[in-house]
Amino acid sequence: METEAQPGGWAVGPSAAMEMSFALAIAGRSGVLSHLPGDLLALADSAPAGWLAQWPEALTPGSLAVVEEAAAIAGVLTEGDYSRATLTIRDLTAATALDRLVPEAAALGLTSAADLAPPARLPDLAMRVTLAGYAQVGLTPQPDFARRLEQMHALLPRILHDGDLHAHFWHWLDRFYYEVYQPWRARRAEVPAALEAQARAGLGGKSGSGVPDLAWLSPQSPLLRYPELHAAIMAGRLRVYFWADPFGLPDAWTLRPGLLVCSFAPSGNIYTQLHTAASAVADRAAALGDPTRLVILRLIRHFGMINTEIADYLGLARPTVSVHAKILREAGLIRSHPEGRLVRHEIVPGEIRRFFHDLETFLDLGEEPPAANEEPPAGPV
Repeated sequence: METEAQPGGWAVGPSAAMEMSFALAIAGRSGVLSHLPGDLLALADSAPAGWLAQWPEALTPGSLAVVEEAAAIAGVLTEGDYSRATLTIRDLTAATALDRLVPEAAALGLTSAADLAPPARLPDLAMRVTLAGYAQVGLTPQPDFARRLEQMHALLPRILHDGDLHAHFWHWLDRFYYEVYQPWRARRAEVPAALEAQARAGLGGKSGSGVPDLAWLSPQSPLLRYPELHAAIMAGRLRVYFWADPFGLPDAWTLRPGLLVCSFAPSGNIYTQLHTAASAVADRAAALGDPTRLVILRLIRHFGMINTEIADYLGLARPTVSVHAKILREAGLIRSHPEGRLVRHEIVPGEIRRFFHDLETFLDLGEEPPAANEEPPAGPV
């Protein structure tokens, strides 16, 4: 088993925990990952319906990285073998996980909260350690991302050896891994192998000390995209573990105090697919980005209207209404059909709703927390 890296230097290799986080996101078509190209969505399509039906209620989109967090605490975040990584995690109890976390927290000036009940100490301290890792490099998580971190840390003790979800979660994950993911992974074994070779060529080896060469990375790499990460790496305050992922993700990463684990694939089909999805959303947003067209949509929402009726109501020329209607129609937001020499326009409510759903999915927004005087929603998020 590979031990956790210390700040400064670099290494290249696999990560079973990282693979599981992204494999679950793809299988569940979570957020922007629902826009991945067909070779990756085949992974989602091959998941058995019975497995999806048993998706643990506590596993929300915000908590999919729980295996990563547990692996980091267990010291197996850079372990590539699924069995070795997960068996190490499964042996942890909340108390032994807390014991492993305490030295890392102490190095950051953090201590376990004595005023909390023992089951709550682990997620509390783990959350503060995670936030300290971001603070070390000058990054401040936005509220939505911070809520996701809280969801993930709340789930953490529940999947450990003495947690209420331990048996169900690992049985469910094992089924996915051995029945679905492992066969899919075997068919793509050349992808991480080629990426490892690329990284070794760019870095001059599989591991090393000092500051890694970053010139060979794609522009989408978080090491280049986030000035804070780049500065911390160049100053030797972060050790970098280049994760050779089988998905070909150009910008997947996770941060621990003193350690950055990131993928490094060149932008290819994933990046193209992402821009295609963005263009589809942007086209509809542009069609809605005009007050006259919004008023037209409201006018026709119940019974539809012809050009003349819309023009008279708005005080516009009929050709102007026709131009607006053409833009809305090409965006799929209305349908038009002739009535004699006139044209009737009708709204397509499902496409309006789909636009907002697609926009929220593309932006990968989490659930808003309930107001202080509201009850949280029942069931899975």
